[in-house]
Amino acid sequence: MKSTLTEINKCAQSDPLGLILRAERHYNNEIAEVARRIADNDDIKIVALAGPSASGKTTTAHILRDRLKELDEKTEVISLDDFYLPTDKLPVLSDGTRDLESVNALDTALLDACFYDIVKNGRALLPVFDFKEKKRILNAREIDISGRGIAIIEGLHALNPIITSRVPRENLFKAYISVNRTVDGEDGAQLLSSRQIRLVRRTLRDRIFRSSGVNDTLKLWGGVVEGEKKYLYCFKGEADVLIKTLHIYEPCLYKNDFTALVNEVDRESRWYDYFLKTAEALKKFQSIDASLVPENSLIREFIGNGRYNT
Repeated sequence: MKSTLTEINKCAQSDPLGLILRAERHYNNEIAEVARRIADNDDIKIVALAGPSASGKTTTAHILRDRLKELDEKTEVISLDDFYLPTDKLPVLSDGTRDLESVNALDTALLDACFYDIVKNGRALLPVFDFKEKKRILNAREIDISGRGIAIIEGLHALNPIITSRVPRENLFKAYISVNRTVDGEDGAQLLSSRQIRLVRRTLRDRIFRSSGVNDTLKLWGGVVEGEKKYLYCFKGEADVLIKTLHIYEPCLYKNDFTALVNEVDRESRWYDYFLKTAEALKKFQSIDASLVPENSLIREFIGNGRYNT
């Protein structure tokens, strides 16, 4: 269906469950096709999955893992977040704050060693980063994909050659994930950009899973956007596949929760007008109940109560 306000509202009012299930089927068929491409190539040992913030990298990685397992492929997911350097080792920006978006915020030497072990032996000892304690635990997780096994590496920098330099190209499959679609208004003009949709996703996810208020999210958003421009978009063209994650019913789902946050936003925030514009756009959509969203949906990454929420 067309991603226009009129069409979305028409379906949301007459058949909200049907609207949701059609979007879910479209996305799941997309992931199933990617899984088949990977499974058909016996050389692939590493799947590098990168994309901007709130594009759905983490959940997509786990859904792809499950589809590969259904094809009898031993598969593990590795998050680049677990390779963050300790806080005192992070690069420093000109304003004195720590740069969390730079590829240099990751322990690339440890990544090299782990990827080498995976490609050569099918086994590796991995760190786990405890974000509550803000520290990394070394050798906290062991993976074994020896034989015909695949490791899915997900994170902002997964397509950066600095990360995958030790992996032969024939052993590497590159995937870029993005909302990559806009929602248009009744006049055909863009109503919601892909970046606005990602901000909505991230704001709601941060409140649920990271105990972060809307102003905490907005304080980081500028750095997130700049980091994506600097470290991500230049590698998009190298991907073997582009995965699109917009579920066309999302504006209807997010409408009430996101618009309720407007009064909490600091009016001095550089993102205040952008947030307000996004909220005003969402008000135009017909609301739908979150209980209709399947527990295994990618969208549960942003609203909670999902199979893949951790």
